Amino acid sequence: MDEEIGEKICVERFLNWYNKQHQRNYIYQKAETRFSDLRGELRWDFVAYEHDKPEEWIGVEVKEIAIVREDYIRLKFWQDLCSSELTPDLEGRGIQGKFGLIRPPDFDLKRREHPEFREAFVEVLCQKAPNIEVNEAMDIGPNIASKFRNWPREKSHVDEYDKWGEYRPSKLLITKRTGLGCKVSLDTGRLRAGFLGETHKEAFFNDAFRIKNGDIRANKQLRLAKEWGARETILLLACSSFVYQDLIEDPVQNLDHHLIPHIDCIYHVDMGKWVKDRVVKMYPS
Repeated sequence: MDEEIGEKICVERFLNWYNKQHQRNYIYQKAETRFSDLRGELRWDFVAYEHDKPEEWIGVEVKEIAIVREDYIRLKFWQDLCSSELTPDLEGRGIQGKFGLIRPPDFDLKRREHPEFREAFVEVLCQKAPNIEVNEAMDIGPNIASKFRNWPREKSHVDEYDKWGEYRPSKLLITKRTGLGCKVSLDTGRLRAGFLGETHKEAFFNDAFRIKNGDIRANKQLRLAKEWGARETILLLACSSFVYQDLIEDPVQNLDHHLIPHIDCIYHVDMGKWVKDRVVKMYPS
């Protein structure tokens, strides 16, 4: 998709959502169309305003987030495994408690291996569940590895060499949220920053929040919008539907506020082909 067309689709989807949410009637135009004297490479994308109040406008900048489908697929794998297989297995064993998996490993589990892995996981959790306190995190990766031969491995830390050698069983932290009910799910509250693949993380920050000369470009662009009279500034993150919201929300909310003082709000806009006006406010949280 052409970059300019993509930016227009993004701001249109955002304003469709924003107008419905706030009972407003914002329209938009390119910043250089509104301000013919705006020159140079550094400028923001759009001016959004209402018909009867054109002088009260919002500066809008659009940044596209790089696509790393592998991270989405890995997240979806664990979500489906928890809801469709592990939870019913634990219910069948009479286990009580709602458990969250924290930062599970990259795991290429073959379909034929599912029964063996499920049996190992359930057996370990049956053993460990009585000893897990609410809100406590426990690493059950080594226990699963002792019962499931294809559990992945990761490089040991220096202080682990005596116990594991160069490679140790991959960690799988599990926490108990409550002792009631029975459910296994991803603990997305602590999943997001750790789950984001390094390739995706690097692309994400390079594309949207690259720091140059102590400043972020989007912040400089929207600072300029305020200098030209914007009453508010908004950064839109245009994301493919393959980019799962949880993979970017935590890094956005943990940005150093001193680096984005001229960005008032950040929104995630889903650019999926079959998605209509799906927008999530990410900053401030």
